[in-house]
Amino acid sequence: MMKHAPRVDLNLYRVFDAIYTEGSLTRAGEVLHLTQPAVSNALARLRRAYDDPLFVRTASGMVPTPAAESIVAGIRNALQLLDESLNARLAFDPQGAKRRFRLCAGDQTAAMLVPRLLFQIARVAPAVELEILPLRRESVVHELASGQLDFAFDAVALSDPQVLSMKVLEEEMVCAVREGHRAAGQALSLEDYLELSHVHASSRRQGPGLIDLALKRLGKQRRVVLRLPYHLGLPHVVAGTDLAASLPRSLAVAHALQALPLPFAMPPVEIYAFWHKSASYDGGSLWFRELLSGLGAPVTGRIG
Repeated sequence: MMKHAPRVDLNLYRVFDAIYTEGSLTRAGEVLHLTQPAVSNALARLRRAYDDPLFVRTASGMVPTPAAESIVAGIRNALQLLDESLNARLAFDPQGAKRRFRLCAGDQTAAMLVPRLLFQIARVAPAVELEILPLRRESVVHELASGQLDFAFDAVALSDPQVLSMKVLEEEMVCAVREGHRAAGQALSLEDYLELSHVHASSRRQGPGLIDLALKRLGKQRRVVLRLPYHLGLPHVVAGTDLAASLPRSLAVAHALQALPLPFAMPPVEIYAFWHKSASYDGGSLWFRELLSGLGAPVTGRIG
């Protein structure tokens, strides 16, 4: 029947099934919302693949050949399995789902994102769990493609055509100081800001941060007396010293720090979610992305 086993577009089998069922190219096209030339082209490709006419035109319509009769059951079983598989992927009941989502994020991003996520998950999907892994930008695309990760979160775009993204958070940067600090409760001028002693966090061992670059454009420079490799160290250092830190507002509020508006233009912190194209129609991934789309508002209550 078939001299070799070439790759056959699965959509061609849907055309085969429609022609077999309807006995007409025209009616098959109507069922599939295809033009008759498109159906004829699909049938021609199937005929080449199977080296058989498959259907013969008669006065009563398109009649299947013995070869077509021999393969119709297998094709219909395969199409049914594909449909069942797709429905299983699309079906996701958050109330009863027991699933662990594997995410990766930097420490500051995780601190901004996870409380909001847990607050929402506890309300609508009590059996869903999260696992937060370190962000490794050099391997994150591979980890998404291989299914090791469900989502990655970063402020830096992933430039890969197989990765899709959406913005999930946008937050103002502020100057944070402890309660009782001499600058607390004041409207900072640029001169006031530059007179403060600052703590800065970066995963890089050297080089300026975004705040420093913004000040450099103004011809100014702040005094950084402490540099940390972890962003989550900033609030603790600020709470126990007279140092100031420029960080997202939610982190200042979460640690009961005074959040003072920056006295110069600074774009907000933007956090993006990334996932692989292959997961686009997974039911759990769809649900999780819907959850992410509602995270913009700050958490106003406790988890649980």
